[in-house]
Amino acid sequence: MKTHMPAAFLTVAAATALTGCTGNGTAGAPTPAVVQAGLCLDLDSALVTDAFASLGTAPGGDPWVPGTGSDAAGENCPALLWATAETPGGTVSSPTQVLFFHDGTYLGTATAEPYAYTQVVGSTDDSVSVEYRWLGEQDANCCPSGGPAVVTYSWDGSRVVMEQPLPQEMLDSYK
Repeated sequence: MKTHMPAAFLTVAAATALTGCTGNGTAGAPTPAVVQAGLCLDLDSALVTDAFASLGTAPGGDPWVPGTGSDAAGENCPALLWATAETPGGTVSSPTQVLFFHDGTYLGTATAEPYAYTQVVGSTDDSVSVEYRWLGEQDANCCPSGGPAVVTYSWDGSRVVMEQPLPQEMLDSYK
């Protein structure tokens, strides 16, 4: 039996506008996430841990846990940084969230709902490419036959733009 999350989704910009997400939720200067001699995005920073906490709980009721993140290092960090929030103790079929960051500010998630079979497959200075897969009617949870579909999220200087919509076939599979 396959189970899925609801199919609703919004771009980061729309989700930010609708939910009033302004980053790390505190007044004043952004929480630093840049480690000068290390990675541009520290998954253990207050910025990232606060962003994860803002997601609520993962399936099963536990907090989301860090997966992977931008691997850029040094002083010339990309304009758009990312991290994945994983389901604790999850498998490939467990939902994942992709979170975006810019200049020490949490921007929001790639989609309003977490989806299974989600992974970041590339990034540039101002874009992140996320691969989505989904289950077909007869697929076992281990082996999605839907996709892959790669969606690019780009920083346009003021917000993150979802360059392609999620495939309708994917959204329908979560109903």
